[in-house]
Amino acid sequence: MSAAPSPPPELVTLTVDGRAVSVPAGTLVWDACEKAGVFVPVYCAHKKMDPVAVCRMCLIEVGTMPKLQPACATVVQAGMEVRTATDRVQRFRQGNMEFLLLNHPLDCPVCDRGGECDLQDFAQRYGPPRSRTAITGKVHFDKARPLSDRIMLDQERCILCWRCVRYCDEITGDRAIVLQERAVHTVVDTFEGRPLTGPFQGNLPEVCPVGALTHTAYRFRSRPWDLQRTPSVCPGCSYGCTVGIDSRDNAVVRFVSQDNPDVDDSWLCDRGRYGFPELNRQDRVLTAELSLEGPVRAVGALEAVGAAARALAGVLERHDPDQVACLGTPQMTNEEAFCLQWLGRDVIGTPHLDHQLEPWPDLAPDEFRLAIRELEDCDTVVVLGERPEAATPVLTLRLYKAERKRGRQVLRIAADADPTELAGRVRDRGRVGVVAHEADRDRARAVATALAAANGSVHRLTLTEGMNGRGCKDLGLLPGLGPGYRRLDRAGMHGRAILAAAAEGRLRALVVVGPNPEMEQDPAYEAAIARVPLVVALTPVRGLLSRHAQALLPGRTMAEKQGTVTSSEGRVQRIRVALQPRIGAPPPELRLLVELGRSLGGTWESAPLATPAFDVICDAVPAYRGTRGGLRAAWPGTGGAA
Repeated sequence: MSAAPSPPPELVTLTVDGRAVSVPAGTLVWDACEKAGVFVPVYCAHKKMDPVAVCRMCLIEVGTMPKLQPACATVVQAGMEVRTATDRVQRFRQGNMEFLLLNHPLDCPVCDRGGECDLQDFAQRYGPPRSRTAITGKVHFDKARPLSDRIMLDQERCILCWRCVRYCDEITGDRAIVLQERAVHTVVDTFEGRPLTGPFQGNLPEVCPVGALTHTAYRFRSRPWDLQRTPSVCPGCSYGCTVGIDSRDNAVVRFVSQDNPDVDDSWLCDRGRYGFPELNRQDRVLTAELSLEGPVRAVGALEAVGAAARALAGVLERHDPDQVACLGTPQMTNEEAFCLQWLGRDVIGTPHLDHQLEPWPDLAPDEFRLAIRELEDCDTVVVLGERPEAATPVLTLRLYKAERKRGRQVLRIAADADPTELAGRVRDRGRVGVVAHEADRDRARAVATALAAANGSVHRLTLTEGMNGRGCKDLGLLPGLGPGYRRLDRAGMHGRAILAAAAEGRLRALVVVGPNPEMEQDPAYEAAIARVPLVVALTPVRGLLSRHAQALLPGRTMAEKQGTVTSSEGRVQRIRVALQPRIGAPPPELRLLVELGRSLGGTWESAPLATPAFDVICDAVPAYRGTRGGLRAAWPGTGGAA
């Protein structure tokens, strides 16, 4: 649902240190300086929060005004002359830094923000050459006090920029952190000393410009110059938040947010941020294993692929392809999902393949039409039940922003609410968005139909389970739907039906790519795979699947492979190798799947690498063309490529 194009903004021209720059009317001087390429230091200012001008670090000279003005709270005017590096400004910054350092502890060597601290950087650049205050004269506050099991507060390091207080007010709305006491005794603390309980605590250390708020999980773990950062996508859900994976000694140390205004708006939920230990699991499948003709033995990966192909060929010689099924996982990349459906349909000849348990009848890209950023442009947003925000927590922050800053109506209704009654609650007869979890998609369709009859313009966003649940659907890893939602003559069985058929002894072979948390938590899963005579499994970690596989192939975690994944809104994003495979490691999953298909007589037109495989995907699914920059797939009539 694309908003009507707005008229071009009125431009205002000003000079910054002699450089002419034109910016839209209403722009802050701080932003104009940034556009002009002039750096202005700030502590309190933040791109996602309203200006408060409390740290005074950004004061600059403006025209003939007698007093210095805060760049973060002053609006540009036509012909304005801004000076950021005069002697007067520099003297003020030096004095301001001296006050900030007056009681600051000298613990930079042990502070977790060492090396990425604005106080360190600005003290070096703008601070006085020496202190005029004795170390023994410093005022002390509480140090290393846990606010929760995730966040540590050091009040001595705090410079009272108010960012954490404003974050809890403007971004989350929980007001969990407040200012306590007055004057020189002012400190930040939780309200009434209560522990933090919200699902977005991990953003606090990132908005803090110093080392006052830090991650317990990162405490004394590393320094930023020891880390390698790899841009990627959070694997916690299908929302598509962009992250930086920081690794050291080939292990993930932390996730950091990367601002993507169209998706996460620079915020992460705690479930995603602190889920990185899953990528460091030690119970890994490191070598291929075979137990086709006797006890389990370790073999080379390509040898295992050949043996698995011969075993599958034997099954296909004796039985109908309908007695073989393929199961994927929403944690696989688009390239792997496309290859698995090719292996199942085109090579093995089975219609039974899926990546989830429940069926998705009448699936079409239209139910994913509403983009995340467009939630702020809707006059009313209807959220169906609690599942959408439970499955994709950062959605809550986007809805709060739409309601608080854009004045939109957000209606959270029960999943089984009467659609006809809901139509009367819509405040404005304008654009309406309906957000629902995939489990409630039928209800969402009924709600959208009722609202369309009353309002006329209604678009839906269905939130899928798993990091790449949407990509698996787009690329045909479903029964009855080929790549691009092409309807097939043979419907095949969905995931739960496949497990039931396996448990009843009606399947002779299963090709499974895992892990699949949804399936593995179902009681029928182990009984099903234990009953199938031949299980060819590809998984990075040990568990139910590895115990019952006759041909076990080693997989890689999200941090060890490259490829693309698609978020619920249809945004195609790239993941990259953050942890290097060990010397002698088996080939990546994509190559193993391709080699398995080739060994069975299939023809794969692309080299078994992620980038050429994506070209094959684009040929099969034209909507994916032009998405390499992290854009939405351009499905006809859905306003993609944005």
